[in-house]
Amino acid sequence: MNNFAEKELFAPLPGLTHARHAFDRLVFVKLLNRALNPKCREDTPMHGSKLFTIFGGTGFLGSRVVRHLLTAGHRVRVAARHPGSQPALLQSDRAEAVRADLFEPETLLAALNGADGAVNATSLYIEKGSLTYHAVHVEAAARLASLANWAGVLRFVQLSGIGSNPDTENSYVRARGHGETAVQSALPEATIIRPAVMFGDGDALLGTIRAVARSPAYPLFGAGDVRLQPAWAQDVARAIGKLLEADTGAPCYELAGADTLTYRELVETVARASGLRTLPVPVPFVIWKCLANIAERLSGAPLTRAQVALMQIDNVASGALPGFADLGITPKGVTDYLHEWQESSIATSER
Repeated sequence: MNNFAEKELFAPLPGLTHARHAFDRLVFVKLLNRALNPKCREDTPMHGSKLFTIFGGTGFLGSRVVRHLLTAGHRVRVAARHPGSQPALLQSDRAEAVRADLFEPETLLAALNGADGAVNATSLYIEKGSLTYHAVHVEAAARLASLANWAGVLRFVQLSGIGSNPDTENSYVRARGHGETAVQSALPEATIIRPAVMFGDGDALLGTIRAVARSPAYPLFGAGDVRLQPAWAQDVARAIGKLLEADTGAPCYELAGADTLTYRELVETVARASGLRTLPVPVPFVIWKCLANIAERLSGAPLTRAQVALMQIDNVASGALPGFADLGITPKGVTDYLHEWQESSIATSER
C-alpha cells in the first residue's frame, strides 16, 4: 500500500474546481481510512492469476478487454453502472460484476479493492445537464486515478483517443486532452492509450457506413478527405492486456491500424465489400453541425457534435509515440477485416 504525505493527499486534483475538490476531499479521507485498514480489504485468493478491474467493462471496448483477460487466465471484475447488462461476460468463474459509478467514490474504491490493475474504458459522447465532457473525461478520470493510486493498484490504463488536444476549441477533444494530464498527475505511473477510431462486430463505424450505403447517395462529412487509420477493437484489447501484464510501460501509446484511408475511400471500400452501390456526395460541415444539434435531442442520438468534430481531424498516428509494434502486435487492417467479413457472408449465404 502506498504511503502519502499530507500535502500530497490533500493536493487539488488537476482539472477539479475548488468546490468539487472540497467535497471529494471529505469523501476521500473517509474512504482512504477504510482502504488503508487491512481489516477492510477482502482476502482474495490469487490462484496464480491477477485481478483486473475494467471500468466500462460492458461497453464496446471494455467487453473485449474483459474477454481477452479471461482467455489469458486472469480474474476480471466488470465494473459498470449496470454490470449485469452483459451476462455472457460473467459465465466464467473468474469473472465478477460490481456496480460502479464515476461520481460515487465509494463504489469506485470497492471496485478497486484488491485489484492488481485497472482500466478506465468509460466515455461520454453527449453532454446532458451536469454530465459534461469535463466532468467525465477530466474530473471523474482524475478521481478514479487518484483512488487507484491510494488503493495500491500497480497498473492503470486510461482510454483516450488519437487527436486528443487540450488546446483545441472543441469541448470534447479538449476534455480528452485535459483528462490525460489530469490522470497522469494523479497517478504518474498511469498509461494513456490513444486508439484510432475503432472497428469490429457491432461497431458504430462500419455498421453505420454499411447501413447508410444502402441508399443511392451517401452523404460525406465535408469532402470526405479526412484521413483515418482505423484500429481493430480486438487489437486494442490485446494491447491493453499486455500493458496490464507488464511491469512498466511508456506513458502514452497511439494505437492505429494497418490501413490509412480517406473517409471517402472507406465508404467506397465498405460499400464494395457489402455488394452495395452508392454515390458519395460531399456535405458541408456547417450542415452536419446543425443536424447534430438536432439529433442530440433525439432518443439514441444518431449523430453528435463530438462525432462531427472528430470527422474534421485526421485520425492517424503521429509516429512520435510507441504503438502496436512496440507491444509485439501486428494490427489488422480494415480492408483485410472487410475481406474476411465478405468471404464469411458469402459462405453463409451458400449454405
